[in-house]
Amino acid sequence: MNGLVDFARLRYAVIEALRTEADPERFVIAYRTEQSLHNVIATPCIIAFGLSSREDAEASIKVCVSAAAA
Repeated sequence: MNGLVDFARLRYAVIEALRTEADPERFVIAYRTEQSLHNVIATPCIIAFGLSSREDAEASIKVCVSAAAA
């Protein structure tokens, strides 16, 4: 198995894990194609996708949390 990852082709998505006992938890995952993302994550749980860097994805989590608090 080749352990090298082509980071230039990775995209990042913000995922929301819905929980009834607490506020939703949001986190960032990397994926290669939009189809592969949708194959493993239910569409309603995908908050944002197509972000070019992990930093951009993490920043969008902060925006989502701030908007939800307001």
